[in-house]
Amino acid sequence: MISRKDAELLEKTLKSVQNIENAAGLPHYNTQASQEYKVNIRVDNSVPHSLFKPDPKLEGGYICSEQTFRAMKKDIFALDEQMLDLEDLVECHSCKKELDRQFWNLCPFCGSGIKN
Repeated sequence: MISRKDAELLEKTLKSVQNIENAAGLPHYNTQASQEYKVNIRVDNSVPHSLFKPDPKLEGGYICSEQTFRAMKKDIFALDEQMLDLEDLVECHSCKKELDRQFWNLCPFCGSGIKN
């Protein structure tokens, strides 16, 4: 649950981002536009957990293990370059592997939940 104070801060921050202009005087961020991404991911349990490999059967597609597919956030391929710089590294409490929380709902290595 988000507090009223946090919600107000988020709203203020969003308005600030919407008002940022680039050197040409044009909006730097378009927070109203949406883009649709479709990525074909096929389960292949020969791929090690936490990895994605190009799909040899489908150009532009990827293969990953079933555990990786379950663990991944479904918008994992939609993050832009700036978002990739905002890593949130945590250690899995079960297998002790390091992972970036922005990509995973579960640990892709062992399937354990990620603690907040």
